[in-house]
Amino acid sequence: MDYPTSYSLAGTQHMEALLQSLVIVLLGFRSLLSDQLGCEVLNLLTAQQYEIFSKNLRKNRELFVHGLPGSGKTIMAMKIMEKIRNVFHCEAHRILYVCESQSLRNFIRKELLLGNCLTAGKMNISIDLDTNYAELVLNVGRVTLGENNRNKMKDRQLSKQQNENISRAVCALLNSGGGVIKAEVENEDYSYKKDGIGLDLENSFSNMLPFVPNFLDFMQNGNYFHIFVKSWSLDTSSLQIATLSSSLYKRDVTSAKVMNASAALEFLKDKEKTGGRAYLRPELPAKRACVDVQEESNMEALAADFFNRTELNYKEKLTFTESTHVEIKNFSTEKLLQRIREILPQYVSAFANTDGGYLFVGLNKDKEIIGFKSEKSYLTKLEEVTKNSIGKLPVHHFCMEKGTINYLCKFLGVYDKGSLCGYVYALRVERFCCAVFAKKPDSWHVKDNRVKQLTEKEWIQFMVDSERVYEELPSPASTSSPVSQSCPLREYINFKIQPRRYHLPGLSEKITCTPETLCRNLFSQHEGLEQLICEEMGSVSKGSLIFSRSWSLDLGLQENHKVLCDALLISQDKPPVLYTFHTVQDEEFKGYSTQTALTLKQKLAKIGGYTEKVCVMTKIFYLSPEGKTSCQYDLNLQVIYPESYYRTTTRTVKDLEEALSNILPEENQIFLFVCLFILFLFVCFFLR
Repeated sequence: MDYPTSYSLAGTQHMEALLQSLVIVLLGFRSLLSDQLGCEVLNLLTAQQYEIFSKNLRKNRELFVHGLPGSGKTIMAMKIMEKIRNVFHCEAHRILYVCESQSLRNFIRKELLLGNCLTAGKMNISIDLDTNYAELVLNVGRVTLGENNRNKMKDRQLSKQQNENISRAVCALLNSGGGVIKAEVENEDYSYKKDGIGLDLENSFSNMLPFVPNFLDFMQNGNYFHIFVKSWSLDTSSLQIATLSSSLYKRDVTSAKVMNASAALEFLKDKEKTGGRAYLRPELPAKRACVDVQEESNMEALAADFFNRTELNYKEKLTFTESTHVEIKNFSTEKLLQRIREILPQYVSAFANTDGGYLFVGLNKDKEIIGFKSEKSYLTKLEEVTKNSIGKLPVHHFCMEKGTINYLCKFLGVYDKGSLCGYVYALRVERFCCAVFAKKPDSWHVKDNRVKQLTEKEWIQFMVDSERVYEELPSPASTSSPVSQSCPLREYINFKIQPRRYHLPGLSEKITCTPETLCRNLFSQHEGLEQLICEEMGSVSKGSLIFSRSWSLDLGLQENHKVLCDALLISQDKPPVLYTFHTVQDEEFKGYSTQTALTLKQKLAKIGGYTEKVCVMTKIFYLSPEGKTSCQYDLNLQVIYPESYYRTTTRTVKDLEEALSNILPEENQIFLFVCLFILFLFVCFFLR
């Protein structure tokens, strides 16, 4: 079929208009269909809608948007509310939204307050790009602090949300090379030394970390509260990664309990070693019947007989109780659907990861059959909820078969004097070959400029296969953003080169400079540089100054050709200091210096293996052609770290130098290989 000529695009103007109208914005909320479709729906914004959304909220305090039903007014309202929360750092409950439809109001409240608000990384945790720290800084917004103040919070959901956001931010920094959490104190007259932080936050930190002071330091600076987070270290824990919850459950006698990270690691390694396990348990040899001897297998057998019955009697007493293989519940009919949906993930995970078992709903605490009243249509809904809930559970396979979770759901009729009066919900779950999660592991990291939750596959790889897994650390690549690129999380460089050292005149007993050849060339080519170094090192008791044409390039970042050289000071009386020297008067080098220092710190921990708390200070000097010098930036005058970050000893200096030797540039590896190869050829020639 042919269209009229007027329907074809003619000219650049028409093409631009078409492209402008096809601007797509992925909205961060689910549509009304999401619960049924199980996916998020994309919404298209027209050029006019996009123009409204793009307005500066600080300048345009009033917006009037009108349109026909279905034209996208609600979409615009929700997106603008999301933008208000990000721009003004306010909580969802502080935004007033008025509408005439009750269903629309409920939808807005559910999606904006419960959906976006509780999703870390989308709304409440952001990366602070304006920080002076040479650190990865996560902003968690406004937080109420202090034990008494947190206990007085009327909104318990908000208190829980703040705790979750801070805990996830800590976890993300532990797994991303360390950094700083920044929170704006919401309650007035707060004092850290008088009020503390709050027992619920302390408990969250204790559950996450083997010893909190080894990883976290707290500091109040005016109306802001900072948590300094040291990088996670294998040397201080047998685990490769920090985790809030494994989301792997097991049966512990009569309870379904989540495995802690250590138990989860043991469980996963066992499954990896054996390549999974058979769905059916191996049959035990027949045992001689013994009078008065009762075992757990007896209770499981009785539960199996109960599950296979077709009719139950009202108020009938059970012949078994809860055990490793049996869980008994009793819910009211009004909340039955909701409660089944809530408990299934953890109980199915627990039974599947142990040896299978039975869940019965409709039996009271006196072990009597009560049942619940229900229409046939409601039973169909229960069956559908069971199917959907189990089908969504994350699983991980170590075996080749990659089977699914085997289960059987049925409803046992309860009869009173021959009349049907209710049902018992009965679910049998077979043991699983590998691992079943109740949900994704609660473990976080920073990736692509966002705080992201690890998938079950990523988490398992870190837990059991760390030497072959590479993760990306947030690391800067441009001077405009301190978190715009990435470097490998783990590398293994097993060599060490000790270059010749140059001793500064008058400071030979205190400071040594390396490598000697580079130092001599720099000092001879640039008048005033050696004198500047001597003046800077005058207050240092003892240390090493490591020069490079570009520490940024050595660390895998982009080189700035306007930088004369960099020098890293490792001394016993102060944190490492990265000096940057340049000869361009009007250039801005703060971003370059910050990104280099941040990447250096991250690599010291994750590649070099340094396990102590460390910060890298930066200092920038301008060197004129006449040999005159001036300090353009000194980070030590801009930021304050906790006292523990300033403590350096002979041992920590040695550890730092050892870590630095592990992050030497690849050229040194090539040089070492060439030397060894030449030596090999020489030996072969000599032996002939």
